[in-house]
Amino acid sequence: MSAKHVCRNVKEKCVKASVMRQRELHLRYFTLKKYGSWEKAEAAGRRWIRSFIKDLPPEIPREGRMTKRNISGKVGVFRSKGIVKKRSGKIYSYPRWIARWPNCEFTGGLGWSVLQFDEDGAFALAVIGLKLKSVDRNEVLAHYESIVGTEELEEIFALNQT
Repeated sequence: MSAKHVCRNVKEKCVKASVMRQRELHLRYFTLKKYGSWEKAEAAGRRWIRSFIKDLPPEIPREGRMTKRNISGKVGVFRSKGIVKKRSGKIYSYPRWIARWPNCEFTGGLGWSVLQFDEDGAFALAVIGLKLKSVDRNEVLAHYESIVGTEELEEIFALNQT
């Protein structure tokens, strides 16, 4: 808890203790002038956080949280331009929709090519991959094929805000 909430500001000669809850930042500064050393200022910051955090509501889980940066309409799904520059100087574009979730086996997430599946298809496959939390491409494709022509697939297409 303390390491991520307390940090040194060498330039201003103080320690900043901060915690974010419900998109509101709570912070306090502990100066070297008042506390005499970095260790004492950091200890005071940790004590303040321990006492202050008890009265705050619990953190909002990051998974599933919609932010203003999200342009796809589905949390965890984003579009990559996939720009690749070759040694020859030629530039190629391999756009894809990517699903990413916590503890995904693939660090970069599971991607679906727009060139292969078109915009809607690649987006839907990414949403399905996220829903199933599966990196098994065959499983995701099988689920996609099972919902072709259904309302479920239309609802997935409607999520895409790009």
